[in-house]
Amino acid sequence: MGIPRGSARLLIEEAKARPFSGSVLQLGRSSVYFGWHDLERWARKHGFALAATGPKPSHDPRLAAQGCIADDTLFHALGFDEVRSCDLEAWEGADYLFDLNGEVPAELHGRFDAVFETGTIVQVFDLPRVMANLHRLLRPGGRVIHCAVPSNNHMDLGFYMLCPTFFADYYQANGYRIETQLLCEYFSWWLDGRLYTGRWRVWDYRPGLLDHLSYGRYGGAQAATFLVASKLEESTGGVTPQLGQYRSAWNSFRADGSQGAAAAVESADRAARTRGSALERSPVARGTHRPVAVVLKRLAEIARRLLPRDLPTPKMRV
Repeated sequence: MGIPRGSARLLIEEAKARPFSGSVLQLGRSSVYFGWHDLERWARKHGFALAATGPKPSHDPRLAAQGCIADDTLFHALGFDEVRSCDLEAWEGADYLFDLNGEVPAELHGRFDAVFETGTIVQVFDLPRVMANLHRLLRPGGRVIHCAVPSNNHMDLGFYMLCPTFFADYYQANGYRIETQLLCEYFSWWLDGRLYTGRWRVWDYRPGLLDHLSYGRYGGAQAATFLVASKLEESTGGVTPQLGQYRSAWNSFRADGSQGAAAAVESADRAARTRGSALERSPVARGTHRPVAVVLKRLAEIARRLLPRDLPTPKMRV
C-alpha cells in the first residue's frame, strides 16, 4: 500500500475543502512515494497552506534513500495533530496490532477523527467485517477516506477489486454522508521499490456512469476509487446494501408495477447490452439470420474494444 502523486493531490484537495484536524488512523503504514519539495509544489498549485512540520524520512530505507518522506510527516502537514497506524504484524512499526477480520479492540471504538486506507480493505478476506470495523473506529462526525482503492486492472493485488458502486451503495445504505467520490485512472510502474504514476485522470463518480463500459469496454488503464464519507450520529456499519441499479428497479416496481420495473431494469442495463456499432443494432445482428448474426456480433465486439470510450471530460488531471 502507498501514496503516489495522484493520491497526495486528492488528499490536498480534500484538506482544502474540509480541513483535517485531530487524529487519523492508517490501516497499515503508508509508503509515501515522493519528497517534501514535491508536496510543497503540489500544495502551491492547489492553493493550500501546509502545516508547519519537520520533514522526516520514510520508514522504508529504500524510499528514505530516494528522499521520500514519512507517512506521519504527510498527515501532519495536511493538518492532523495525531497520526497512528494499525496492522496485523509488527514488521513496519504500527501502533496497534489486530486482525481486521475480527473485532477491533473495544478501547479504540470511536477513537479517531479519520480512518485512512489505500487498498488495505481488498487484502482482508472478511469484507463486511472490515467495513463494520471502520465504522467502529470512527467517532461521529469523523471521516473514512478510501484513497485509490483498486477498481480495475490490479490483478492479485488483493482478494478483490471493488467497483465504485460498492462504496456508493454501502455508505448510502448505512446513512453516511458521502462528501466526495471520484473515479481515478492512471498508468503506473515500479522502480527501486518506488511506485511511479503518470498524471491521473479524475472523474466525479455517480452510479450509472460506467454502465455502458461494463462488458469489456473499460480499457487497459488501472482504475481506482477515491471516496470520503462522514459518519453521522445515525450512521450504522452493518447494513448489507443491495446493488443500486436493482434497488431502483424494485422501487419502480412498487410505484408503477411490473411494467415500471421492467423499464427501470432496461434503462439500467440498456447501454451495456445495446451500445456499440450499428452492426450490433441491426435486425440481422439481433438474430434474423443466425449464422450471419454470430459473425456480426464478433465484429461488433472488436469494434467496441477499438472505438474510443464514451466518458465525459475528466474533472481534473493530477
